[in-house]
Amino acid sequence: MGASPAGPELRPGTPGLKYSRFDDSPDSTHMHVVRLVPPSSQVLEVGCATGYMSRVLREEKGCEITGIEISPEAAEKAKAFCKRVIVGDVETLDLPGELDGARFEAVLFADVLEHLRDPGTVLGRIRPFVAEGGTVVASIPNVAHGSVRLALLDGEFRYRPLGLLDDTHLRFFTRATIEALFEAAGYIVLRWIRRQIPIDETEISVGAVPDDLRARLAGDPNATTYQFIVQATPSEAAPRVTAARLLLDEARNELEELRREVEALRVEVEAVRSAHGVLSGRLAAERLAMADRVRQLEEEVEWRTVAMDGLEERLAALYRLRSFRYTAPARAVFQAFQRRR
Repeated sequence: MGASPAGPELRPGTPGLKYSRFDDSPDSTHMHVVRLVPPSSQVLEVGCATGYMSRVLREEKGCEITGIEISPEAAEKAKAFCKRVIVGDVETLDLPGELDGARFEAVLFADVLEHLRDPGTVLGRIRPFVAEGGTVVASIPNVAHGSVRLALLDGEFRYRPLGLLDDTHLRFFTRATIEALFEAAGYIVLRWIRRQIPIDETEISVGAVPDDLRARLAGDPNATTYQFIVQATPSEAAPRVTAARLLLDEARNELEELRREVEALRVEVEAVRSAHGVLSGRLAAERLAMADRVRQLEEEVEWRTVAMDGLEERLAALYRLRSFRYTAPARAVFQAFQRRR
């Protein structure tokens, strides 16, 4: 069973004795699990270890517990608190033969599923033993905790005696994969509880974290979720929910693709607008230059018109001179002579 640094103490040797203390702090995983168990109910506790949770369920909630434990030594201790303890590996036990049609209001997997080779198959095999209206309660470490993410950024994925990377964990889960696990096994998750531990307060050292990265992780609730506590119930609708979730995921992917396309179009439109602005400015400048040139030409035409008017007046005055008239024959002879040359 995986546990937080403040949770059950480490006991070397027999796996079933590794965790042997009930954590009664108000926000502990153990307390969250116990709260989800109905009083005076029939309980199947898978991985009951030494019976430390069985004792609380029996003494404080009046429950009757059947335990399953792989360690004979731990199972022997658990017998003091359980009506019956089945010794063996839940993945290979003959559950119909061992449980003989028993039904339970609560089936507990407190930090157990991550230790199994095929937790989905185990959940499916347990399903017939959940009573009408009963639930499965499980606590599961969150491998997407920010401390694990930051360690991976530094190239570290180091197993430890306890915690998120417990050296006996065989499977690792996120919120999405937990949901998929239960739905594939024929359950609907009714309730999610998050056991929160800040990124720099776990057993995994994260060192100095840049402010921008810390701010990004702070906006993701999964980054501080150390464990998920889930309550699920068997449901024939689970396959339909899974199918609907897949369709929803496809729709989300398509929506994201559309958003990317819209963003690309927005960038393109902005580029066109910018180019249009440049061209508009250039055209405006050319219009101003053209208007200035037209004004200059108009001024030049006006000046030349005035000059031509002056020349015409001078020519008219010249034609009126008596000397001009007297020299006309001589000019005609000179012009003829010039043409012959």
